[in-house]
Amino acid sequence: MTRKFLFPLLLSLFGSVCAQDNIHYLLLTDSVETSSGIKLATDIYLPDHESIYPTLLVRTPYKKENVKSGAIGFVKKGYAVVVQDCRGKFGSEGEFYAFNNEREDGLKTVEWIKKQSWSNGKVAGYGGSYVGFTQWAISDQLDAVCAEMTGADVYDLIYPQGLFSLATAFNWGLTVDAKTTNPISPEQIQESYWYLPLSVADDSTYKENRFINDWLLHEKRDKYWQSVNHRGIAKGPVFSIAGWYDIFLLTQLEDFIIHDKKNPHPDNKMIITPWGHGPQALKNEYGGTDKTGNRGLLLEQFLDKVLSGKGEIKLEAPFTNHKYNFFIMERNEYVGSETWPPKGVKKTDYFLGERSITKTVPDNSAKLSFVYNPEDPYPSLGGTFIGMDVGPAVQNKNIERADQWVFESEVLDSTLTLLGSISASLYVSSTVVNTDFIIMVQDLFPNDTIVNIQEGGREVSLEPGKISKIEIESWPTGYQLNRGHKLRIVITSSWFPRYNRNLNTDEPTYLARDSKKAVQTIYLGPGHPSKITLPVFIPDR
Repeated sequence: MTRKFLFPLLLSLFGSVCAQDNIHYLLLTDSVETSSGIKLATDIYLPDHESIYPTLLVRTPYKKENVKSGAIGFVKKGYAVVVQDCRGKFGSEGEFYAFNNEREDGLKTVEWIKKQSWSNGKVAGYGGSYVGFTQWAISDQLDAVCAEMTGADVYDLIYPQGLFSLATAFNWGLTVDAKTTNPISPEQIQESYWYLPLSVADDSTYKENRFINDWLLHEKRDKYWQSVNHRGIAKGPVFSIAGWYDIFLLTQLEDFIIHDKKNPHPDNKMIITPWGHGPQALKNEYGGTDKTGNRGLLLEQFLDKVLSGKGEIKLEAPFTNHKYNFFIMERNEYVGSETWPPKGVKKTDYFLGERSITKTVPDNSAKLSFVYNPEDPYPSLGGTFIGMDVGPAVQNKNIERADQWVFESEVLDSTLTLLGSISASLYVSSTVVNTDFIIMVQDLFPNDTIVNIQEGGREVSLEPGKISKIEIESWPTGYQLNRGHKLRIVITSSWFPRYNRNLNTDEPTYLARDSKKAVQTIYLGPGHPSKITLPVFIPDR
């Protein structure tokens, strides 16, 4: 059958000719059948004329109809756009289980696309967050990947640095675990953070959540997590857009580094913006779009070049023409680099005194203690989680808490630019055998407002009463502390509910219901030179 007669037949059976904002397009509805016979509801948007096109594939758990406006925009540029509900969501059959079926279903969909009369055989992924993961899952079969606020390795999302991302896992997982929209309220989710053991928390909402239970059962990286780790399989170029306060930052940075090393394509690019995965707690425009840039336009240029061979990727102001672009918050400009870590970063040691941060080891020895009570965990304000009030947040509510060690620099007489991770080498002891330590990096403004820059942490096993040296690292950042400000470092044992609280009992998270208090002690001075190491960036002007 010729293409002249095929298009009217498709239209009569499955679709309609539509117009939106004076853009004419052909909308077809179809289903893709998996190897197990499950039908995946699929919409196809085509330019309203007879030809073949490169295809953008969007596979989403958030209802395919919500992608309509963006799909039509790409139709205008000459792309076919295939939008599909993930298995078990909205119009698609089966049961939704987060991350688990995206490779199998995605591969079947790509195979189906390439057999269609309107396909020229080229397929790229598009979309961020979970939709971005559906790209990574089949990236060995895609001609290009647009990785926006997303990651290829789910373990690094759910257990970054080995700590369970409680707020992220529950805020998202308890909401998305339904055929359509989960009726659970934000208040129910917040209450669920406190349930013990955590394995019953989902039952307290509306039904058992299989994948959250499995996440809790698999605390360590094992075969379960390997099945949803698609890092390093991409064959085509990758354009990666991340955020310093985003939940995917750790995995997204590692994803890109490994991909670029294995497949050093000239169109591989990574941009790290100041944004996070939700509305900011402390609104900051960082100078507006003139400073932060139009990242959507860059993705369009990337797709035009790699799929259609048209144009070029124009990394013009405010971006720089480098492989990496890092936004420096509070300086409000991008700096470019061909490597990570970037050139111009000098690892600089600063030592901790009783409340101080200095360039030399304090003359006197000291020790500081606090009591960590899991029943009253240190509250997280802002930071790298998914939900409302993420990212930068005023931290002053926590000033009076006793369960912390606080260290401050002198007032800065010049700017201090951080680009990378802040690490801490600490001499500590505890009265329990298993606990957590969290490091928070903060900016103390001249008006005494405290804003979080970044955080990180780790679980540690200790011999009670014995002094041990431990290493902690924050997530990376790009941030400038301005003249007249102070660098503030807080070390505590919880950051809740951003991270699940350690109950100090060394029991599995899935089953643990009892807790105990711990006395945490840090040792300072000549015999125990506890310190932080700052990634000080000195720009090449």
